[in-house]
Amino acid sequence: MDVQHALLSKIILHAGLNKVVDARITTAFFTDDHYRRVYEYLLSHWQEYGVPPDASVVAQAFPAMTWEDHPQPVEYFVDRLRERRKKAILTDGLNQSAQWLKGDDPDSTVMMERAMRDAISSAFLETAPSLDLDITMRTDDIWDRLMDRRENPGHLRGISTGFQGIDYVTGGLQPEQFVVLTGTIKSFKSATALAIAMFVHRQAKVPLFIGFEMSNTEQEDRLVSLLSHVSLTRIMNGTISTPEERKIDRAMKLVKDMRAFFLSTDITSAMTVSGVQAKVQQYDPDVVVIDGAYLMQSELSGVIPQSPQALTDISRSLKRLAQSSKKPIIATTQSSLRRSKGGLTADSLMYTQAWGQDCDVLLGTERTGERQVDETTQGPVQVKLRVIESRSGPRKEVILEWDWDEGSVEELDPMVMASRLSAPPDTGTGEWDD
Repeated sequence: MDVQHALLSKIILHAGLNKVVDARITTAFFTDDHYRRVYEYLLSHWQEYGVPPDASVVAQAFPAMTWEDHPQPVEYFVDRLRERRKKAILTDGLNQSAQWLKGDDPDSTVMMERAMRDAISSAFLETAPSLDLDITMRTDDIWDRLMDRRENPGHLRGISTGFQGIDYVTGGLQPEQFVVLTGTIKSFKSATALAIAMFVHRQAKVPLFIGFEMSNTEQEDRLVSLLSHVSLTRIMNGTISTPEERKIDRAMKLVKDMRAFFLSTDITSAMTVSGVQAKVQQYDPDVVVIDGAYLMQSELSGVIPQSPQALTDISRSLKRLAQSSKKPIIATTQSSLRRSKGGLTADSLMYTQAWGQDCDVLLGTERTGERQVDETTQGPVQVKLRVIESRSGPRKEVILEWDWDEGSVEELDPMVMASRLSAPPDTGTGEWDD
């Protein structure tokens, strides 16, 4: 059965042209010249007279052609034609890429990557289903959704970040979202990103955590500390006690029975957005976290690494990847200490403002108080986690208490915070005195 002939038969015998046009099927989808001319005729007649031609009109224009009906719906043949078109586009991209294997052009690798990326992007744009909706036909569905939200205010519409206050205003991590987490140096950006990945994993979801600032071993040590509630310092220097060893063993046994949790510091293949895309296709994670996205490399030729132009390209490409993969992507980047004196804003972002412009949710971490800390400081440290900007929700700020001595992160209840503020200061050790 020829898919092109079958689709045209469904259109002609059942007046199904509207559905096919709505599915964004163009003449480029027809590789046979005869069938392409028939489809061009159908479109031309429809544009001129406002209605598609019936079988008798088509017979006058193409008397040598016959049409036969098929039991499958028109959508079935549309999907088959999409698959063929996608394959044709990707094959053309492979052929273009292969041309750069010949010769010694220093830019051959870059050009090969660009050819493949363009092919993948074109294949998605041309063959993705239409997202157009007739709102007049969806009033009942819309009303049901609004009533469900009213009965469950703050109810998760995506995957929880692990922090209830943030989930309440964002609805959690949702498909196609590009989330940027920013902060100044030593503000627990990386730790917070890793904690979100851990909380995603606890929901029986698969996280992919790509890090450009620390090794897999360093990230594993941090995860072990958070999972077992054992001191990160003692895990790192090998001074854990027997009871702590048992706590780690229990945590590892629990993890072993869970779904996958992918860590990657493979800078040879994940430094570009195409490399990240390849890993997304390989592992099919539920959430992607990229720690240190500002260290990635743009695939634009001739741009200076880490320049505003390069990082703008990375930001836009990550946004497109979130949309095409239909997965939430979280990327961390730095903010300027000088531009954050009065608190983090979208203007605090370093290198390029594209991070704030492209993201759906802009989160920020800020240290509290004057005490200088870093992500391995001993004792409890309080950090603000803020929704700085959001396309579809209000702003929000929560306080996280990090304690690497206990391997813990906790969102503090406002009542607990109030009681702590009213209590006299603890001056039992000089370490915490201002």
